[in-house]
Parts: sequence; C-alpha cells; structure tokens
Amino acid sequence: MTDSIVFDFSEVNKLVADLNAAPLRVIPNLRKAVEVTARNVKDDWQKNSASRSGIHAKKYPSSVDYDLKLNFDGQIGAEIGPNLGKAQGPLGILEDATGGVRSRPQHAGRDALQSNEADFEKGIRIAVDGLLS
Repeated sequence: MTDSIVFDFSEVNKLVADLNAAPLRVIPNLRKAVEVTARNVKDDWQKNSASRSGIHAKKYPSSVDYDLKLNFDGQIGAEIGPNLGKAQGPLGILEDATGGVRSRPQHAGRDALQSNEADFEKGIRIAVDGLLS
C-alpha cells in the first residue's frame, strides 16, 4: 500500500495571482494620487506667485499649469510649471529660477511642491494600501 502526500497550493496560487494583478489594480489609484497632487501644486504655485510677483508679472501665475504623463509601460508622472505658450510663461526663468542681478528667485514652485509633499506620500500609501487583500 502506498501512502501519498497531497499538498494544497491554493493559497500560494492565489498570492501569485494577486502579485501579478497588483500593478494593474494600483495604476488607477496611483494616477489619481499623482493628478490630485499635481493640481494642488499648480494651485499653490499660482497662489504663491500671485502674492510674490508684483505688478510686473501679473499674468505669470495663470501661466502655471500641469500635464499628466501616462506611459504605456505603466509609468505615471506630471510636469508642473509655467507654460511657455501662455502670457508671461517665459518669465518663469526669472520668477522661480536663480534670479538675476536685480531680482531674487521667488521660490513659488519650490514652496508649493514642499507644502504638498506629505499629502502626496499619503496618497501613494492609500493607493497601495491593501494591495494584496
């Protein structure tokens, strides 16, 4: 009489399936976290630059916008900053870069990014929370 040993791999197989499906399930939530943060950074940048740019660059704040970047390989990102095609968009080099002899950088973009960093990290944590459940 032969004794046979039977292994139940159903839980391991479910884990493998969950791990394989995880990137597809998490992409919409990651996209949402990136887009919400990009919008918040844009809004804060506009607000910061409106209070710092003065009368010489009244239209500069409205030139700040964002583009969401979604690649076919699952990469998600955003570009946030002055749109060179909008009125006073090219002033970004003067407003938020190193400045010049008669001007100092306003750091509106840097400050907007820093003020939204913790919320972005929270959004990423929420996006991947329960990934394997």
